[in-house]
Amino acid sequence: MTDHDRIFKELLHNFFDEFLEAFFPKIYERLDLSVKKFLSEELFPDLINGNKKRADVIAETKLKSAKDLILIVHLEAQNYYQESFPERMFIYFCMIYLKFRKPVLPIAIFSYNKIKNEPDEFVVVAPFLRVNQFKFLKVELHKLNWRTFMHSNNPVSAALMSRMHYSKKERVQVRLAFLRQLVHMNLDEARLGMINGFFETYLQLDENEEEQLMKETRELPVNECDAVLKWPNSFYDRGVKQGIEQGIEQGIEKGIERGIKQGVDQGKVEASKEFARKLLNKQMSIAEISELTGLAEDEIVKLEKVDE
Repeated sequence: MTDHDRIFKELLHNFFDEFLEAFFPKIYERLDLSVKKFLSEELFPDLINGNKKRADVIAETKLKSAKDLILIVHLEAQNYYQESFPERMFIYFCMIYLKFRKPVLPIAIFSYNKIKNEPDEFVVVAPFLRVNQFKFLKVELHKLNWRTFMHSNNPVSAALMSRMHYSKKERVQVRLAFLRQLVHMNLDEARLGMINGFFETYLQLDENEEEQLMKETRELPVNECDAVLKWPNSFYDRGVKQGIEQGIEQGIEKGIERGIKQGVDQGKVEASKEFARKLLNKQMSIAEISELTGLAEDEIVKLEKVDE
């Protein structure tokens, strides 16, 4: 079962600035995020139910125009429809304000696969008086067209394309657009892996779609094609899958489990060899191919001679 709360919280925590830049650029420009610090998400206990509340992301920052004004930004990701969600945002707002006694900017991110007009306010009304009208900012991902963000190198908008609106026929194009963005991002390996992992959690291609993806990847400029091919793809997965299937058949025939391991290993080797042949066709050096595939350089030389 996918832990949506954890996945979104990790993304928003690690790419807080980039999220604001992608979806609230005017706010992003006015904040001094160089002094940002994350605060405890644990809030006061719910006095009615007796349990503690925990927000997704709470960060303290300042306005560029008023260095002495501290602003608390609260990000809350919601992956399913909840009629009482506006009230929950209001409760979080009250708890955050009571805890830190600073202005609070609440932002909700709706990510479920349903186009619905989510409210952005919660109104408290008493007889003879409109007591309070609480409003919050919102991002409804499924209402956003992924093509709007396909040329951006923002890691958050790239990852969240997997939760935006696209047709079934566009799934391959969404994945390819994401990979092309990925190779141009100036991020360390861990952060790139996080972004790729988030995307693949929500958009996984089937075998036919992966075949189409590989075909369209080969049509890219050589340098970009090589960079995209470095990322995990079903080419290796299929080799492993085939090896597992062969191993199971051997194991059944011989009555031993050793065949499964042999099949897996053979599948990996064959996948690596085929990938090496593609890289040789791209005129990549033998040393680089060895590093990417794990094959020995003399093995790659043999492949080159055979193909000649």
